Amino acid sequence: MTENPRADVVSRQYERWTYPPPINDLQAWSANNWEWFDPSHAHRVLWPDREYRPDLDILIAGCGTNQAAVFAYNNPQARVVAVDISASSLGHQQYLKDKHGLWNLELHQLPIEELSTLGRDFDLAISTGVLHHMADPKVGMKAIADRLRPDGVAGIMLYARYGRIGIEILETVFQDLGLEQSDESIQTVRQAIRLLSQDHPVQPYLKIAGDLASDSGLVDTFLHGRAKSYDVDGCIDLANSAGLDFQGWLLKAPYYAHDVAVPSAGFYDKVNALPEEKIWSVMERIHTLNARHFFIATRPERPKSSYQIDFSTPESLDYVPLFRWKCGLNGNEIFRSGWRMPLNPAQLPFVQSIDGRRSIRQIAADLAQAAGPGRGSAADLEKFGRKLFQSLWRLDFVAVDLSAGS
Repeated sequence: MTENPRADVVSRQYERWTYPPPINDLQAWSANNWEWFDPSHAHRVLWPDREYRPDLDILIAGCGTNQAAVFAYNNPQARVVAVDISASSLGHQQYLKDKHGLWNLELHQLPIEELSTLGRDFDLAISTGVLHHMADPKVGMKAIADRLRPDGVAGIMLYARYGRIGIEILETVFQDLGLEQSDESIQTVRQAIRLLSQDHPVQPYLKIAGDLASDSGLVDTFLHGRAKSYDVDGCIDLANSAGLDFQGWLLKAPYYAHDVAVPSAGFYDKVNALPEEKIWSVMERIHTLNARHFFIATRPERPKSSYQIDFSTPESLDYVPLFRWKCGLNGNEIFRSGWRMPLNPAQLPFVQSIDGRRSIRQIAADLAQAAGPGRGSAADLEKFGRKLFQSLWRLDFVAVDLSAGS
């Protein structure tokens, strides 16, 4: 940890290169954009055992230019406290606060290392794209963990090791060229990117990166003063080092072998026979395009039964499936942001039955009754439904309500 986090290389960078690019109108932005950890839509992933609580105390640790204002705007009864080391970033948050009347938003120029000085505890602590830039990420993670209430949740985003290999290759090139965070160096980076072959490892990232058109986005990606990438084991270790339990992934699809799309695949059968954490580790090395880990950590005193999802148990029949944010059914296709998947005639009735009230057991019983005798027993449909909803949960189409079985 540096002696003065307010004056180190990262702080200086964000004073000049304000990042992310500022949002000027939250209402317009929210029409097509969202924050993944926002409890206004993600609460059943964060707390599967309870309804959305509008009066949460939320900490945004490293809020950048926009994030805290988005949370305050979408959760108007919540109390949102945001900290950042960049005065310019906080200045734009203040602009959004004033423009949209976000009286539930409190802003502090404060490094994460000094969160204890707030003297506050929180239900939800968010830190996305921040800890991996700290001199000692474990110090930052511990500072966040210490501010969580007993049933509190931390939502963390870290750079993913394998999806950033192309970026890290180019970072070493630009370091060897002696490039700095300057207008001239930015132009050199842009020229280099234009000259890359289509099979360069960075190309998949360039196709999905939405902020490289701005100079601040380019600096943050290729000319950053300090950054660290993590694999699955590193994410789990970071959470555990702060005394937290690893609750799971907010976005699960990159960490599983999806046999619903490739049935009876021998390789996937072998992968799915592994322990859960080993499945994650193996599949991140198969799904190598994932450049960011979004994970959830929680206090060890919080009962695991309140958040642990395990479709291998008979109790999973009491799970109530719900569509996740921006997910739904269109004809015979289930969709989520950026992707859709066709369902076969056996799968479709189960997905058509998702209403946020019926459990897997109830859905199977209703379908068995509708099909009549000779078309599969309720037990057969329960087994099929449990497997199907596990697959859809792993693919981020559905979340699970645990409250019916608690």
